[in-house]
Amino acid sequence: MKKNMVYFVLYIVLISELLMVIVERDDLLDQEEAIRDKMLATIAESYKKPVLLNIPEVKSDYSIKSKNQEPKKVVMTPIGLVSDKEKANIHYSIVVDPKSKTVPLGWPKTGITDETKNDKYFIDKNSDGSAVFNALLTRPGKYTFVAQFHVKRELPDYLPDFLRKELKEMVGDNLEAVSPKVKFTINAKRLGGVKKKEVEFSF
Repeated sequence: MKKNMVYFVLYIVLISELLMVIVERDDLLDQEEAIRDKMLATIAESYKKPVLLNIPEVKSDYSIKSKNQEPKKVVMTPIGLVSDKEKANIHYSIVVDPKSKTVPLGWPKTGITDETKNDKYFIDKNSDGSAVFNALLTRPGKYTFVAQFHVKRELPDYLPDFLRKELKEMVGDNLEAVSPKVKFTINAKRLGGVKKKEVEFSF
């Protein structure tokens, strides 16, 4: 009888230990799920933030020469992109401001993109996602352009497929991002233009 009692007590102890292990395991799983959900929510939130286009030189001058003319260069930098793939997938477009009264000589009616082939107006895209707008202006005037970019966002490669799928659902339509439009102006002047006559004073 005593021997059976000992086995019974050991059985109860074993069951109790097993239940504790199960409870601890469930707690750990709950913690892991909470951490995972928070991580995915944080990543998804970063994709929902707007991407921006930065043009440091929104107003600039340009001197038109008769020989050995170099194009005016305007640097454009994207803000808010994460991966190298995103930066490689970025596409720029530039049009003349519809409100502008002056249009550069030879400017395409539909504007230009980083894929446009044009000798006078073109966009050089860099590997880091930034780009340089080149404009070989030949006629004096104040020209206002409107630039923006669009990009297909890329989800992190380090996530397993099932988490990438869940993250994609959380991000939704934000995988296709378009930056707000940014205006910039180039004031083109002919070098060696007519100078104002000097006023002579006599005493």
